[in-house]
Amino acid sequence: MHWIYYFLISLPTAALGLLGGGFIGNACVRWYRVSSFEGGSGYFVIGLALLGAIVGLITGLVTAGLLAPQNGTGYLKTFGAAVGVLGILAAVITGLCWSLADIPPEIDGRPLTLEVELRLPIGVTHPPAQGTGVSSMELYSVVNHTGRKHESGTLRPKDARRENGRWIVPGEVALFTMRGKRSLDFKLNGEQVMGFLVPLPARPGREFLEWSDWSPRPPAPNPPWPDTKPSYRFRVQKIAEPPPGPTAEEIQAQRAAEQQAEFDAMKADGPLASWFPYTRDVSRPDRRAVAIAKMTAKPTFEAEMQELIFGQDSELAAEALRLIEHLPTPSPAWIGSVTRFGQDIAQRIRKVNTTTVEEDPAYEGAADVSIRFSAWMVAVRTLREKANGDFAPELKTILELSRLRPESRAMQGSVCRVASYYMKEWTGLEPLPTDPKPR
Repeated sequence: MHWIYYFLISLPTAALGLLGGGFIGNACVRWYRVSSFEGGSGYFVIGLALLGAIVGLITGLVTAGLLAPQNGTGYLKTFGAAVGVLGILAAVITGLCWSLADIPPEIDGRPLTLEVELRLPIGVTHPPAQGTGVSSMELYSVVNHTGRKHESGTLRPKDARRENGRWIVPGEVALFTMRGKRSLDFKLNGEQVMGFLVPLPARPGREFLEWSDWSPRPPAPNPPWPDTKPSYRFRVQKIAEPPPGPTAEEIQAQRAAEQQAEFDAMKADGPLASWFPYTRDVSRPDRRAVAIAKMTAKPTFEAEMQELIFGQDSELAAEALRLIEHLPTPSPAWIGSVTRFGQDIAQRIRKVNTTTVEEDPAYEGAADVSIRFSAWMVAVRTLREKANGDFAPELKTILELSRLRPESRAMQGSVCRVASYYMKEWTGLEPLPTDPKPR
């Protein structure tokens, strides 16, 4: 019976373990640079949080089993002891993770680069900038005389300068970790140059922002470092904060200016289809009005419209039909074309009805009809209202044909449902019980 109480007092410990595991996981994401690609860092944090909950539960149960509390005060002491043990475990794990991570040092909260100048031996007279081959600099983290990790930097022979008869080549590398000693390895124009240990502490202070003396500097009583060998000096520099990016308002204004420039650059004699992005843009009725005015001003406007409406591209046909809705005064001349388009839709439905599922498993034919029919209805409603068009016979034929493929969602939801509704509105014809209900 006591184990039930032990389990109950272990639940708060498990909750604390969950929070502690999440905290450690979040810290490790930063310390170990866990990638967020496809949620990797999030899964890592969740995994450690769940592990922390399990450790917390086990800690509570083990502590309760060892102390064997018998009353309220005993249970409280047991909970405190379990929390203490859990806290010690969390502190040890956090410290271990921190000590093993490659955490970059900082000055004033900013990460650092290690700037280095490599001074070539006095006998080198050939300009480094005229050499060939790869030049690079590697910064190693050295532990127990072994380079455990390194960061690649740049060595710039093109920026070399000559001082006191010796060539000096600049370079830099990111100061990526506080672990281990620092070792530099140089390659100049494809040739290996002597490497050096850099006397830089794990946490360099502000005094290291200034150039060091030229090194190596052998301790007494050894002779000074000879000019016939390469030497170096170094300093650290804070990586400046990136300049603030544009505000949301500035980005929006820039995008609007670019869009306006694109619109202003449109050619009046360009194809009608090039204007469709502006005729469908409901957020800019001013641009739509200008676009329609330029489209209708073309001598070939009606011919191009006919070509688009009866073309094979259903999307362009739909755009052309929807344009009729926005014409200032739709001409009755469009009634004939729209009537023929309705007859064409009926013919396409007949073809769909004779096509087996095996021949068209994705119902692409029905989807094509749906696109054309939706746009046709826009033109039909406009011409009925503004040009005394009828279109009821064509709509009745479309309705009757669309009922023959009840398994097609596109045919039923986009064609039959709409046609059934408007046939009742326009002619009083009641829908069949099997017709989809209007939305």
